[in-house]
Amino acid sequence: MSSVCRLPVASLGLALVIFLSIVTAPVVWADPNSPSSGAPATSTTSSPASTPTSNSGHPSTVVEILPDPRQWAIDVFNQVLVGVLRGIADAIHGVVESVLGSSLNFITLTPPAGSYANGTVQALWGVVRAIADAALLVITLMSGVNLILRAHVGTTYHELAELFPRLVLGALLANTSLSWARLAIDANNALCGAVGQFALPAWSQADTATQALVGVIVVLVYLITSLLLLLQMLMRLALVDVLLVVAPLALLCWVLPQTQGWARLWTSTFFGAVFTQFLQVLALKLGASLLSDPSVIPADTALLEVFLGIAVLAVTMKIPGLFRGHLGDGLGFVRFVAYRQGARALEGAGGKGGT
Repeated sequence: MSSVCRLPVASLGLALVIFLSIVTAPVVWADPNSPSSGAPATSTTSSPASTPTSNSGHPSTVVEILPDPRQWAIDVFNQVLVGVLRGIADAIHGVVESVLGSSLNFITLTPPAGSYANGTVQALWGVVRAIADAALLVITLMSGVNLILRAHVGTTYHELAELFPRLVLGALLANTSLSWARLAIDANNALCGAVGQFALPAWSQADTATQALVGVIVVLVYLITSLLLLLQMLMRLALVDVLLVVAPLALLCWVLPQTQGWARLWTSTFFGAVFTQFLQVLALKLGASLLSDPSVIPADTALLEVFLGIAVLAVTMKIPGLFRGHLGDGLGFVRFVAYRQGARALEGAGGKGGT
């Protein structure tokens, strides 16, 4: 019984050995001129010229004729990955290019249509201005309480001559805040325009239709960095719009010593958000000029140019954080002049009335 069971197993093993020997055996074509072939010289068999041979001159096996499946899989994977990354890069490139080429270019300037000239911004500013005018009465009453209880609340007011200029200046700034903000934005746009037109550093290299995986990855990193810069500039524009809307209430906070901290926060944030763009545009212009100079960057180092472009974009995004909190109060000088001149005018009027 056991010998009967072993017979199929032995037959299967023998068949497997024969199959492997046939597959791995070299395919040798008959030579009609060979005496051992047993065939006449006029045989119609294939000639040696049609014999598949390897690079070493020996007859090729079936395994050598077939492609390496591992290398084939690697090649296919690289091509698919390059195609996917290239598609993502082209999509990001189109988004950034559309913003740079549009009239609402908020990267190199602050567009009026998206800030003080926008209808929604103006309407909301009018609502907040009406609220500020209504709150002016409450602030006047609190200022009177500060004068009465100045010795107990620690206020810096000492007499009515200093309170009146504060109330007048606060009401004036609250009702004309949009005009003053427009002057600041226009001044920033003029500074940015004086820098001149330019493309982003290494922007021309980001449109190279390369098929190398490393090149596509580097270009994709560059485009992602430029997209992050675009998002930062868009957030800056949104912040400027919010500051424009709340400007009447913020500037009215100059009147009371208890709320002057909010007014300082608004002015430092607004002037920082507006004029920091000029420094960023200046950094982009400098980087683009240096990267396009052949004496600085050789012409045959496109990959290095893309790396340097990434560095310039990253430094540009760091500029707002470097200068945050160090721009100071934009209206300090205006306050000083208005307060002192108003107090002297009231003192002069009081002295003439007393004589």
